[in-house]
Amino acid sequence: MSTSAAPPTDATPPPDGAASAVAAGPARRGAIPAAPVDAATLADERERALVLWLSNASHALNHFQNQMVSVLYPVIMAELGFGYAQLGMLTAIRNLLGNGMQMIYGFLAPFVSRSRLLGLGNVGLGIGTLLTGVSGSYPAFVGARVVSSVASSAQHPVGYSLLAGYFPKSRGTILALNTSIASVGSLLAPPLAAVLLGLLGWRQIFYVVAFASVGMGLVYFLLHDRVGGPGAAAGSRRQRLARGRESYLRVLRNRNVLVISLVMMAGAAGRGDGVNATYLGPHLVNDLALSVVVSGFVLAALQVGNIVGPLGFGWLSDRVSRKGVLQLSLLCSALATWWLAHQAAYLPLLVLNMVVYGAVTGSRNTLTQALIADSLADEDRDAAFSVYYFLGFLSGPVWALLTGFIMENFGFSLAFSVLTVSYLLGMALMSLVHEPPGAHSVARG
Repeated sequence: MSTSAAPPTDATPPPDGAASAVAAGPARRGAIPAAPVDAATLADERERALVLWLSNASHALNHFQNQMVSVLYPVIMAELGFGYAQLGMLTAIRNLLGNGMQMIYGFLAPFVSRSRLLGLGNVGLGIGTLLTGVSGSYPAFVGARVVSSVASSAQHPVGYSLLAGYFPKSRGTILALNTSIASVGSLLAPPLAAVLLGLLGWRQIFYVVAFASVGMGLVYFLLHDRVGGPGAAAGSRRQRLARGRESYLRVLRNRNVLVISLVMMAGAAGRGDGVNATYLGPHLVNDLALSVVVSGFVLAALQVGNIVGPLGFGWLSDRVSRKGVLQLSLLCSALATWWLAHQAAYLPLLVLNMVVYGAVTGSRNTLTQALIADSLADEDRDAAFSVYYFLGFLSGPVWALLTGFIMENFGFSLAFSVLTVSYLLGMALMSLVHEPPGAHSVARG
């Protein structure tokens, strides 16, 4: 599929917002007539919408398959015979290898278009999900989940870099929208998986989701020419490799990128398939004695917060200090995590806690990504997102292992009380960040 207009490039991103149509009817006396909209501008707007919603859909499906495992873990753990410590090891291995893969996308971007990278990632995710369903032992289950993690690691650095280039003046809002729609997938996953568990069994659920992931990946290949990307960069392969290396060096010398990555590294939750997806489901079933179905709906409340929070904080960060909004979200994350650590099984308060906890902890990733995009030129954006996701998520395995060890030996309350400190550390690190001039570029009013 193709379009007659050339897709907008990273060097000259198209203007934000939909193209305005010429007003119908006679013009008022003295009014300045609206400028006509040419076909190229309309084509650019259609392509921008296509990129946005295709990325939103694949990100939502990615989150769905990650979050559905949380409510399935108690059944899988019982059938395959492993406990919290082994669950922590599984999460640590997945995060370590998935994060390591994220580091190389900045090198791949000059040679392979972003749409193709996202297509390959979604197909690989489907294969890993299918292998998960046929796993008959703990080692096989770990291997299948690692395949899924490595494949899905393309979504964040590649997808967010793509969106940041297409929407340079509203990055906070657009990245928040993408994060929130991805959280819709997370919202639907726990209750739907809990219901399907009684109808299909946990293996069949993985089969269905696997085919959906492969289908999403194929759509990226079909729309490759329209989605475009930096794969056709000028110069020989050696020149492009040299430019990529220089881009990484500039990123690694950028103080903001390194400190913001440390802020993401410090916070324990808000990583999608980190401590929340790993331990909250088993905690609700095993510690609070809730049924799998009730636990699924409680976890859905967490995702409601993940939808609303990033949108609200992202919108606000486009209009006031991005740095200040991020520090506010970190403070609220510390308070909400402490509340969750000591919340009993009283459903009304538990559901409210989950909504607040999801809203504040899920906002950090959106805000830090927008600051990363603001801190560097467009030519360094692929390298910046690769470095950010590698460093920022590098602590995920540590938090997974530490939380599993504390839960196994001392219980959930102490484990999540320890996590509270992680957000206060992030607040302290944010004092070292210099807010770029474009960090809140949306005009007020």
